[in-house]
Amino acid sequence: MLKLILACTLISIHTASNAHDPLSGAYERVSLTNVRTGKSPEAADRQGLLIMAHGHYSMMTMNPSRRVLDNDEVALLNSEQELEYLKEWLDINGHTGRYDASDTTLTWYRDISENPKEVGTESQLGYEWIDRLLVIYFTLPNGDRYDWVWRKLD
Repeated sequence: MLKLILACTLISIHTASNAHDPLSGAYERVSLTNVRTGKSPEAADRQGLLIMAHGHYSMMTMNPSRRVLDNDEVALLNSEQELEYLKEWLDINGHTGRYDASDTTLTWYRDISENPKEVGTESQLGYEWIDRLLVIYFTLPNGDRYDWVWRKLD
C-alpha cells in the first residue's frame, strides 16, 4: 500500500510540475530571422532540437548538409582542406544547463556550451507563443532583434 501511495504521489508531483511549466517539452527548430532585414543568418536547411523539462534545458542546432568523410578521406586532406572541413563541422550551436521562466522572460544558465567562453554564463531571452509556436527572441548590441521559432513536438 505504501508503494502505491508513493507512486501516486510521484506521478502527481511530476504532472503538477509540468502543468506549472508551459515551456516543458521537446521542440524542433523552425527558423531564426532578423526582424529588421527578414533574413536568416543560418543555412535554409538548419535543424535543431530544444528540450526543456524539470528546470533543465538542452539545445543544439546544426546544418545537416555538412560533408561526411571517413577517416581515410580525412587523412588525405591537406592543411587548408582540413581547416575548411573542420569549419563546416564546427558550425553548430549547442548548450545545456538550467533554466527559469516567467511569463515573458526565459533565462538560460549555461553549464555546458560548444563555446568555452559561454560556460557559466546566463542569457535573458524574451519569449511568446504565436500560433502555437514558441518564439524566443533576443536583441544584439546593434539593436537587431532575432526571432527564433520552435515547434513543440508531440
